[in-house]
Order: sequence, then structure tokens, then C-alpha cells
Amino acid sequence: MEKMECLKKSIDDKLFALKENQLFLEKHERKYNILIYGIKQSEDIREVEDNFFVKELGIDKFKAESFPIANAYRIPSRAPVVGQKRPDAIIVRFMHYSDKKLIMENAYKVANKKIRVVDDLPVIMKEARNDLAKVAYKIRNDEKLQTRIKVRGIVLVLETRLNSKDVWNTRKTINCVR
Repeated sequence: MEKMECLKKSIDDKLFALKENQLFLEKHERKYNILIYGIKQSEDIREVEDNFFVKELGIDKFKAESFPIANAYRIPSRAPVVGQKRPDAIIVRFMHYSDKKLIMENAYKVANKKIRVVDDLPVIMKEARNDLAKVAYKIRNDEKLQTRIKVRGIVLVLETRLNSKDVWNTRKTINCVR
């Protein structure tokens, strides 16, 4: 009986390691992708990229037009809001990580315009980020704290602080391997 328990533990450990490696690989595969939520459905994808990068994010027009983009398209939204259809998200895959990083560094400029720019993550990590976002929203409203969600490997961390002069404190951590 003891051998069976030891064997089961060994198999469980190996399964956990495989799941962890699979999640790391999937996350790495999406490393060059961003998701843009909240852009009107009627606009052409290439026009959206050019207009959004230049007008909304304030990136130099010459620089924005020089981004080599591997692919960009709309993906259907999963859960429509009752009574209205959300515009489908746009997924953009950059050829160079530095271009993606520049976009992400300027993403804060559209925070108040009902547009979101986020890293593309594996589904299980997106769901965990969504759960943390709901907690963060409640903290911002109830406790009047600033919040941010950081991705560290395959772990998502919710951090809070009182103001910009304060240090970030870890509030909640989610390991995405289950």
C-alpha cells in the first residue's frame, strides 16, 4: 500500500511539472501578442492600428507605421453584455518584442476611454486575471487604494498602494497551474 501512495505522489508531481511546462510554453508563444478591447467594430483593422497607435497612444506616426506586424485580426467576444454587443477584441502579433513593449508602456493613456490594452495570456491565466480584476475593482472602490496586476512567470499578483509615493504591497497571489 505504501508503494502505491509513493507511486501516486510521484505521478502527481510529474503531472504538475508537465502542466507547468505546458503553461510556460503557451505563455511564451503569446509573448509577442497584445489584446485591444473596446475599439468599434466597424473600423478596418489596419486603420485601427494606425489611428489607435498614433492618436490614442501618442506614438510618433513614422514609428507606428514602421512596426512590422505579423498578424492582426478580431476575435469574437465570449460573453456579451446583456442588451448590447461588445465590440470584438483585436489581437495583434508584433514581429519585434520592443514594439510590443512600447505599446504596453503607453497603454495607460487609454485607461479612462473604455479601451483596454493587455498582454495576451493563456486562457487559464486570462480567467485568473479577470478574477483578480474584479477583486481589484472592489478594493479601489471600497478602500480607495491603487491597484495593479502583475504577471510573474505563471503566477498573477494583485498589488495595492495608497498613492504614488507609497510602495506596492502584495495583496493576493494566484498560481495558474492547478
